[in-house]
Amino acid sequence: MTEYLNPVKWMRWASQFTSNWFLSLPVRDLPKAALAVAVLGLLAICAIAANSESSDWRGRLLDRQLISAFERDDFGTAELVLNRKIRKTPDDPQLLFRLGLAKYAQDEKETAIDLMRLLVKSKRHDPAARWLLFNKFLNKDWSTFSDDDKTEFGQLLAMVHKEAPNEIAIKQVYAEYLIASKDYSKAIPLLDDLSRTQPMRGLQAAVLAREQGNDALADRLARRTLESVERLFEEEPNNVGLVVAVSQNQMFLNRYAEAVRTLEAGISRATKEEDKRILSAKMGDCIVMWVGEIEKASTTTEKERLRVLKMLQVALVFAPQNPRVLTLVADKVLATLNDDDEQIAAVRNALVSGSSPGIAHFIRGTAALMEGEVDRAQTSLSLAAKELPQSGAILNNLAVALSMQSEDNLERALKISDQAILQTINATPHFYETRGQILFRLKRFKEAIPDLERAVSVPSLAKNAHLSLAECYEQIGDDEIAEMHLEASKKEISDPAEEVSEANESTDGEAETSDAEAETAEAELETTETETADADSAQ
Repeated sequence: MTEYLNPVKWMRWASQFTSNWFLSLPVRDLPKAALAVAVLGLLAICAIAANSESSDWRGRLLDRQLISAFERDDFGTAELVLNRKIRKTPDDPQLLFRLGLAKYAQDEKETAIDLMRLLVKSKRHDPAARWLLFNKFLNKDWSTFSDDDKTEFGQLLAMVHKEAPNEIAIKQVYAEYLIASKDYSKAIPLLDDLSRTQPMRGLQAAVLAREQGNDALADRLARRTLESVERLFEEEPNNVGLVVAVSQNQMFLNRYAEAVRTLEAGISRATKEEDKRILSAKMGDCIVMWVGEIEKASTTTEKERLRVLKMLQVALVFAPQNPRVLTLVADKVLATLNDDDEQIAAVRNALVSGSSPGIAHFIRGTAALMEGEVDRAQTSLSLAAKELPQSGAILNNLAVALSMQSEDNLERALKISDQAILQTINATPHFYETRGQILFRLKRFKEAIPDLERAVSVPSLAKNAHLSLAECYEQIGDDEIAEMHLEASKKEISDPAEEVSEANESTDGEAETSDAEAETAEAELETTETETADADSAQ
């Protein structure tokens, strides 16, 4: 009995059992079972792989399936594969991003957008931010965005720009966004950076700096931009775009004499009629701006009025159909009708008689309109419109004359006013005031409101615009706003003469013009006028 308690005995018995068990195996029949053993081993391996989430083999298989699904645009299969992979790594931003792409491709757009927003918010995922920019915001109408949309747009742009500060396309869009949001202090540095590859962005930055009242920065940016475009201009002196760019910078810096010389040289070198037309129009704009600068910096003397009229003679030679030139010519001629100075009278008459028939009719018609002679005004302006059918200023004044003549002419006046606005780039508030008043008299009050609201920013138009707006809002049942416009009309002083003359002058900066500069200006323009007259005689 004691031998059963002896461990040595148990060890010997165990060794005897093991050796005898192996000796009893049917070794000769083992090859017959090899296939079954192999199959069992393979099944065991497959079972382990199938139930192992960390298997590299399974991961590679899913990756191949995912790639194949996207290549075949089989987004349903792609979504299934992505969901399986996401169960393993739920925080993988790349997988979530691709799931968003699959959802969007299956028209689950809101789900895709929400997923991308989640990635941007929680992971600051740059590809998701770019996807949102290109699919939700870019190439969309800014006016259709809600305040929340605008805020999100700005945040996405700021994030992408921070991740890729040297990417030109993103920098451009971000700069335009900041300008639209009136965040000029942030837009100026971006535009300054862009100016290294796009020189005229520097002038855009200068305009914003001046808008902020930082004239020193504005001038510095404009001078640097001028240097850049002048270097390019030296390499391509016949490039019309560079001629315009140089002259725009010169005008911004109040160097109008240089701008006139630049444009005149560009016109003389231009071989295409379209190029000459563009540069001639710019010459007219330049002289209009120069006149505005002279008048702002000088007292109104006979000498100054004479100088302005001579400058306008040159402007008419180069740009006889420029609406800004036509408007200013009419304004200055009408303003000097009662001036008895012989020189002024001579130049004034030369402006009327020496200009094209269309311009002469325009001036005479506008003068008659201001004097209350509506029938004569309508006749002259109709003749002017036939001579210069593309002049918005003429059409606008004709619409005014027709509307004053008879209630039966209002519909015709409205069509002419619509045409004036349609064919005039950057039409002034005077154009919209004309149409607004016609719509008001036609009792189309809702349509009149937007046009009349544009007019209240012009002092000479504000009184009548406020009165008409008060009536419009009262007619549509908004008494509170009607009362506000009625009160505003009592604070305004209306000048009927200014209401007829659509002054479309625009000036940049507030630099002073000295007497020496004024004399130089007159000499420059007189030389230009003489050379142009000689050229015309030669032809």
